Amino acid sequence: MNASSWQGHSWLAAQADQMTADLIELCNINSASDNPNGLARAAKWLEKFFQPLETPCQRIELPLYSLLDDSAKETTCETGPALRWDLGNPSSKAILWTIHYDTVYGKDDPFQTCESLPDNILRGPGVIDAKGGIVVMRYAALALKQFAELSNARLTLILTPDEEIGSPSSLGMWQSIAKEFQTAFLFEPTMADGSLVQARKGTGTFLFVVRGKAAHAGRNFHEGRNAIVHCCNLASEIDKLNGQRPNVTVNIGRLRGGNAVNVVPDTAVLRVNVRVADSQDQQWIESKLDDLVGKYDQADRGLRVELSGGIHAPAKVFDEPTQWIKQRVEIAAQELGLSIRWKESGGASDGNKLQAMGLPNIDTFGPRGDALHSDQEWIELMSLVEKAQLTCATFFQCMRSPMVLHPS
Repeated sequence: MNASSWQGHSWLAAQADQMTADLIELCNINSASDNPNGLARAAKWLEKFFQPLETPCQRIELPLYSLLDDSAKETTCETGPALRWDLGNPSSKAILWTIHYDTVYGKDDPFQTCESLPDNILRGPGVIDAKGGIVVMRYAALALKQFAELSNARLTLILTPDEEIGSPSSLGMWQSIAKEFQTAFLFEPTMADGSLVQARKGTGTFLFVVRGKAAHAGRNFHEGRNAIVHCCNLASEIDKLNGQRPNVTVNIGRLRGGNAVNVVPDTAVLRVNVRVADSQDQQWIESKLDDLVGKYDQADRGLRVELSGGIHAPAKVFDEPTQWIKQRVEIAAQELGLSIRWKESGGASDGNKLQAMGLPNIDTFGPRGDALHSDQEWIELMSLVEKAQLTCATFFQCMRSPMVLHPS
């Protein structure tokens, strides 16, 4: 099949205006990771949005997840459902298309609606991370459904509600189904210049709970043990780990503690984000943080330190299976007259986790845009059609040589 003349591509080009309208409607639904009611509304909208595929939607109810709040108390939180559609021959090993529908913008965030800007740019919450990817995925699947023969192929689409918080509820689902697929494409956005990502750093959040002893700040000051001061000293030493290993960064992200200013605080919670380039980096930083816990856990002085959390998304390395998929993407792009550039990224995605589970993937098949996680988040609307066309062309390339997608 000549990709440039395939009927589905011309059909996709004719959907540009409707893609934009659909994206605006979806982005105007708040689906913050911590807004279960909003996630439920978004899931209901998405089920209807994907109905033209004429295949049943499987709602996968996900378990509650636990969070440690700023008072060091554990709370359980609810998320939305994962949504799954299976197309094609059920006896074939599937290609997976997936992305998340949660966003970072809380229900009380002032950034709630979309705004059209010059040069075919749309600004809005989640337009690029990653609801634009959902629109690309849906229209590409519709094009295959209408204009391609899927009797010898299987395509699975999955949308998840918790990627922005590290996928705590959907992780078990991925662990149970990853082996069903030969390769995966995630519809996270490209880089701002349109480059795709071939490797990502690993990331994780480490939580330090420092416990001291409360006392009246005037009457019994010297009987207290100040958890905030002890936590600050610990944080300062953690920060000094930066620069000791080239590809490891440690960000002191949040420190909370205390209440009334006339009370010596007995609890402080420190959250630290870590980025690593490979498993050796991960082992190194884990060892260093464990050493600091041992140093600052001083029971004889009435000061204790507890460590939890860790690397939740291992480094996504550029390995041989990824190289094979990259080549398929480049062949597909060449057929469409597109030029593909590749970069590495310090950010992580569910692609990190899937690769660690043995499922090779490319995780930037979404549209072009930038300013993620800010009130300036934007998307280049023309890239919706372009990426849908590239998605279909890459699917055909992968189907031509399925035996090498997921070597054992």
